[in-house]
Amino acid sequence: MTAVPAPPLTRRRTVSGPPEPRTDSPPAGAADRAADRLAALELEVEQLRTAMASRAVIEQAKGILMLLTGCTDEAAFHVLTHISSTTHRKVRDLAVALTDSACGRAPLPGDVQEAIRDVCPPTPHPA
Repeated sequence: MTAVPAPPLTRRRTVSGPPEPRTDSPPAGAADRAADRLAALELEVEQLRTAMASRAVIEQAKGILMLLTGCTDEAAFHVLTHISSTTHRKVRDLAVALTDSACGRAPLPGDVQEAIRDVCPPTPHPA
């Protein structure tokens, strides 16, 4: 058996003073930027969920108006936006009131009834 020489022992040098900054650490403020980005994304997700829910009820309200008046979906949306502006209600809130009334969950508010009569007057039924 032959001996393999061992590497020479070296003594570590002692350094005094503060440690040098690590070069593999994230840049200053990265955690704050990441937290801000996360908060912005969470807000966006919540807004998208609200928009999706609003869209569904608005589509239902458009369908109710189309059924009652025989108008197109574009005309029904125009009616919703017009009533929204005259009654000072959000389109989503107006759509909820209209669908709740159609389902019998709540009466249609008086100002909304008047606005619907103004925009879509009832047609006389032949006797």
